[in-house]
Amino acid sequence: MAIRNLCLVALILLFAAGCHDSKDEVPPGPPPQQVEHPVQDVKPLVRATESIADPQRPPIDPLPVFQTVGAESGFEFERFDDVQGQRRIIEVNGGGVGLIDYDHDGWLDIFLTNGCRLPLSLNDQSHPSALFRTFPGMKFRSVAESALVQQFGHATGCAVGDFDNDGFDDLYVCTFRENILWMNNGDGTFTEATPEPLKVPGWSTSVAAADLNLDGVLDLYVVNYLVESDSEPRLCLNAAAPDGFEQCPPALFDGVDDVLLLGDGEGGFVDATESFGMHGLRGKGLGVVVSNLDDDDYPEIYVANDGQANFLFDAVVDDAGKLESYREIALAAGAALSESGFAQASMGVTSGDANGDGLSDLYMSHFYNDSNTLYENFGGLTLEDASRRSRLGPPSKRSLGFGTQFFDANADGWLDLMVTNGHIEDHSWMEHGEPFFQRPQLFLNEGQGKFAESSHWAGEYFQQERMGRGLAIGDLDHDGRLDVVCANQFGPSAILRNITDGARLQIVQVIGRTANRSGIGTQFRCESKLGCKVRELTGGGSFQSANAHHAALSGSIDEWTIHNLAAGSSPHYDVWMLPDGQVAVLERR
Repeated sequence: MAIRNLCLVALILLFAAGCHDSKDEVPPGPPPQQVEHPVQDVKPLVRATESIADPQRPPIDPLPVFQTVGAESGFEFERFDDVQGQRRIIEVNGGGVGLIDYDHDGWLDIFLTNGCRLPLSLNDQSHPSALFRTFPGMKFRSVAESALVQQFGHATGCAVGDFDNDGFDDLYVCTFRENILWMNNGDGTFTEATPEPLKVPGWSTSVAAADLNLDGVLDLYVVNYLVESDSEPRLCLNAAAPDGFEQCPPALFDGVDDVLLLGDGEGGFVDATESFGMHGLRGKGLGVVVSNLDDDDYPEIYVANDGQANFLFDAVVDDAGKLESYREIALAAGAALSESGFAQASMGVTSGDANGDGLSDLYMSHFYNDSNTLYENFGGLTLEDASRRSRLGPPSKRSLGFGTQFFDANADGWLDLMVTNGHIEDHSWMEHGEPFFQRPQLFLNEGQGKFAESSHWAGEYFQQERMGRGLAIGDLDHDGRLDVVCANQFGPSAILRNITDGARLQIVQVIGRTANRSGIGTQFRCESKLGCKVRELTGGGSFQSANAHHAALSGSIDEWTIHNLAAGSSPHYDVWMLPDGQVAVLERR
């Protein structure tokens, strides 16, 4: 790979855009098929609470430390959910967060989805979703209005990607009624341009942007949840509760088919759900990740379902190697149920090489009194519940998880794990009620896929109970350390700045030409005497959120080979070293 020093002209070519003001200008303070699915109706397993020992310091240095970025930075957002005391199921999932460099200046900006008053009204514009522009020094400015992102209604999840390959990331937002596509104009503004297939009427939650058919264009897998009404919601009575209601469980609602949309490279999409064999499953989806789990020519789609068996879609190709359809294989692959054979209430999902064997594993967040699940990947689409031997299971039983993500928090070359927690219903009035607000958790990888909880040492944010929902990871301040944005409910959302001593990763942006411009689906592999590690720019992941589309690598970029299914491997890329230590990888034509 050719490594070049980036001259000023090249820097302008890579990062200049139609920005409406300069980054040197620090903003002022914060402003005032019908298919049988034999296990999809199995109810979740609820286990007795296990005792957890007092925390012991993991024998690893450095331990990750995060600093909460305060409102004085200009970042201040609290989601609105129209809670009316009837415990409607629409109230509980909260929102998500997407990291998007919308103005192409090299700094990750932050989009957060908002709720609205219920029932929905087209005239209600009182609680817009938010877009914050990022400045050096962890300063932020609210710019949704000037960027023309007029996103109203009950928004849930989001996806970020360059859907027309013009060099500017676009934004797709899931809602309770009709989803919306915001196309980036390239001048710091967006235009709402939602073709009919993208509207997906109903309750969408998470969405993954990925190149599923390897044509160099991003596609979308939209996860749908339940059949419910905002005007006549299903209510469940409980005379013992202070307000006379309890939340109706998902088992009382009908599930909904997810939707697969193939992009045309110009912002248009075609609904391929039925033609690709995904019609009729009627899941109750909350999370999705697109990841190459078997190292073949096509990525897999994994869907986290609430109280039903999870889905794993494997590509079926014709004699010419072209994508023909998908087959659902989660049960056969060992990734549909827990090790006890029960469906779990899955919320968030993430994919990453947890044990350093060169294969991406899967991790799901689950309900209170049921452990979160790590599925270890043995290759050939054979997975196994490794929650106990990884030591990730027991510490998660006393929490209800949502957003979750693998990332190297202390730059030691091993993927760590974070989970946002918070219950869906307040049981504090009960004698032995489960906690409503809950602490987030950080698990440190001690090597070979063995984890230890390090929340106690991770900073003030991890010591306080919150209502965690969405979670996104990215290097917001260009210091080579991965920061965190948490989309919370019933309290302020938060930015966690990674201030871990001595930690620095090589942050790599992939610019595709034959492959999709965003580089989603790119894998980085590092071979050593200890084995092979892989890092992948996955589609989707977490819960209702979109991580930054950059890789975070330990060591030098020269130690890693680059591969994209739609483009080929290392000889097809040039590597540019940027002045701030970040790296741009440009695919050759």
